[in-house]
Amino acid sequence: MKILYIPSGFKRIYLYFDQSIMKSLSQLNHAVRSFNIFYGLDSLKKMINTFKPDLILTMVGFKMPTSMLDWIKKQKIPTAIWMTEDPYFTDKTLNLIHHFDYVFTIESSCVDFYNAAGHKNVHHLPLGTNQNIFLPQSKNKNGYYDHDICFVGYAYPERIKFTKFLLDHSSHSILTIGGNWQLDFAKYQHNRRIRIINHWVEPQRVASIYNRTKIILNSHRPYQFKYNRNGKGVINQSINNRTFDIASCAAFQLIDHKPDLINHFSEGKEIISFTSTEDLLKKVNYYLEHEKERKEIAKNARQRVLYNDTFTHRLNRMMNIIKN
Repeated sequence: MKILYIPSGFKRIYLYFDQSIMKSLSQLNHAVRSFNIFYGLDSLKKMINTFKPDLILTMVGFKMPTSMLDWIKKQKIPTAIWMTEDPYFTDKTLNLIHHFDYVFTIESSCVDFYNAAGHKNVHHLPLGTNQNIFLPQSKNKNGYYDHDICFVGYAYPERIKFTKFLLDHSSHSILTIGGNWQLDFAKYQHNRRIRIINHWVEPQRVASIYNRTKIILNSHRPYQFKYNRNGKGVINQSINNRTFDIASCAAFQLIDHKPDLINHFSEGKEIISFTSTEDLLKKVNYYLEHEKERKEIAKNARQRVLYNDTFTHRLNRMMNIIKN
């Protein structure tokens, strides 16, 4: 299939997604070209007229001008969008979905939501992992872990709550990475057990950090976070892409429980979830003390991901849905 891939136009993690998607499509023997939306509609027309794609695929879609969306729809070329910010911006996506023939969403609860809005070709498709970046690595040069616990991601309220609770009720060392962490930890600034990297970190470095940390905490963005655009209150039930990245490193994670978790991992064998701050503390203490069990679960999670959850798996499923 000849596929024209239109990146989201966002930077940082989305550049990693773009590279992973393009590579996976090529590995699946599709002819792929990429178009930068900032080149404008005239450039898009020229590329489509020259390349003559069988499918136009994009991600997010927030930065695509309406004039571009309208023109593409008139060309009668099959179109697909991968909604990777669901359900946090459903106020925007609710109108956007009708510009596309196929809608793929990372959030299972959005399937019924979009169906109810009149789009009948919606499929749940989580993001995958790039196993060539997220893979097992050695620990630090002395063969030790750098930290007991780490949190990677924006400092959402729940993540702040969990981190402060662990600082106040344990003696474990904690690393946090991502935006907005510094603002909430002024009283801990002299506490040597916490280290804060208050900015985004590239995937290669994140993979190294996963490998050099005993337990990675993974909690999800709240569906009701104040900066969301989710006026209908669609509740997130699915797990984030970080779940697969951590597992692909054969690193051990504790994840806040989501209903869809059982569709991807076997609880107790491949992953461990928690349901409250007290449950989190209990499991942190247990798995820090039981290294062999911790490593076995992490190894099982990696095997599951390599079998089911890479970007190549996801794009293969997407293409099969479209072809069939």
